[in-house]
Formats: sequence, C-alpha cells, structure tokens
Amino acid sequence: MSHGHGEREHGASNSTRRRFLRAAGTAAVGTGLATAASGTAAAETFPHVSTRGHYDITWYGSVSLTDGHTEWDYDTRGSIPGWDTAAPDELLVHVHGWRNDSNSAVEGFRESKTSLRNNGYPHPVVGFSWDSDSSVFGWWDSTEIAEENGKKLANFIYQYRNRNPNTRLRLVAHSLGARVALRAIEVLNYSGVTDYVDSLSLLGGAADNDAVATDGRYGPDIANAVGQVDNFWKDEDDVLNWAYTSAEWDSAVGEEGCEGTEPGNYDDHNVDYVPSHFDYYKPDVGCIPDVVAQW
Repeated sequence: MSHGHGEREHGASNSTRRRFLRAAGTAAVGTGLATAASGTAAAETFPHVSTRGHYDITWYGSVSLTDGHTEWDYDTRGSIPGWDTAAPDELLVHVHGWRNDSNSAVEGFRESKTSLRNNGYPHPVVGFSWDSDSSVFGWWDSTEIAEENGKKLANFIYQYRNRNPNTRLRLVAHSLGARVALRAIEVLNYSGVTDYVDSLSLLGGAADNDAVATDGRYGPDIANAVGQVDNFWKDEDDVLNWAYTSAEWDSAVGEEGCEGTEPGNYDDHNVDYVPSHFDYYKPDVGCIPDVVAQW
C-alpha cells in the first residue's frame, strides 16, 4: 500500500483499512514472525525489531527490496515482551538515526534504556534497527530507506497492539529515525489505525520542521494517530545545522522546532543543554529526564 506525499488520504475508508491489514497480515504470515526470536543466541541479544538487509542499493542510487522481503515484513531479535513473554503494561520502541550499523544501533538501544532506567522509567525497552548506514549515495539513500521502513514499523505496531491490546506503546526516535517514525504514523493514519501509539518523542529529529505543522505532511497524522508528540530540539545542533540544511535545503524539526501551527497534541521542548547531536539519549548528559517527565 504505497501512499507518498502526493497520494495522501485522511479519514481512510473501511476498504482502505482492510487492504492495509490484509497486506500487512499476509506479509507477517510469510515470515514466521512469531518464532523468529526463539533460540539461545536470540535470547542473548538486546531485544529489537530488525529490517537489516531488507533493501539493496544500486551503484546509481536506486533502492529496492532484496529477495524474500516485502514492503511490510520485519524480523525480531531477542525476547520481545509481548511476543515471547507475557504482555507488559507498556513498551517503548527506540528508533535509531543515520549511519548506525547493527552493532552501534544495539549499543544505542542499551544507552537509551540505561538513561530511561536512571530516570525512573520501569517498562521494557526494545529497538528498531534499520539499514541507515548505506554507503552509495549516503544521505539520500538513507532517507529513502527510512521512509520505506516506516511501513515496516507501522506493521509491527499494528501486529503488536493486536496481540497486546492493553499495552501502551511509546516511540522514541533519534535523528533520521524521526523520518521512520513519522512515516509509520502516516501509514497508520492513512489506514484508519489511529489509537495504537500513545506517544512519540523526537530527539534531534531529521525531518522538515514545517512537515509537523497542522498543514504539513505529517500534521494531520500527528493529530489523528498519536496520543501525544514531544519534539526535543537544540538550536546549536551542528549536525542538523550543517548536514541537514545542506542536503535538504530546509531546516530540521530538531534544530528549530515546528515551523507553523502546531497540532493540539504536539509540543516543542528546547534542550540546548544537550552537548551534541549524538547525546540526546545518552546517560547523564542527554534530555531523557525531560522526555520521561512528559509521560
């Protein structure tokens, strides 16, 4: 179910919702997701959803699915609460940013969990790991892969909440991971799935700052398909100020906050005290105390 910016449709019909659910369900059945995380090796891994290796990039920059994968499928690693154990009251999914390989992604998930625990957050934390470290055309490959991964994250959210209808679900997305999470919210809203995500926290988000406004690409999706959205931005974020502006010819929501009218369930939070773009979720120096305080 492809629906780019030019194909947006809010208030999706029941038939649209059924098409999404049918496509997502078929993809899941084909991957054997319920047993994907079983085994001793998986149990020793930080629990996360993975789409590593799901996309290939040609020398001229075209992104395509690799053999055996669909636009909806994903893998699991480790023991994800609610998949392999009893349903928790709440689950947090951390989506990493640009240029993270599989090892640095997991390291980031661990740091995020440590920060959350240090600030009194007691619920399970899992990660969402995706191919953000492409080396062909760099940024533009990664943004396209991020957008495509939004469908896979949306499918995980849909299936997870169906298995665990009473579990609150929170998303925390760093840097280019914001594009993955916002795309997932867009897909869910388009499909009429509007009450599965309790909160989304953007940390140094690498998405256009006008895209989260009420008349922006994601504004209606934020208003309709998330309980609350909190954006943590840093005025002196050198990575976004230089790299994002150079690549996109626009400003990121993580460097200026929302440009335009904010949706009613959206709040900006300036966190200039965070040392750098890579420290938002780091223990002791990041903004996780302020993130947790919003919940």
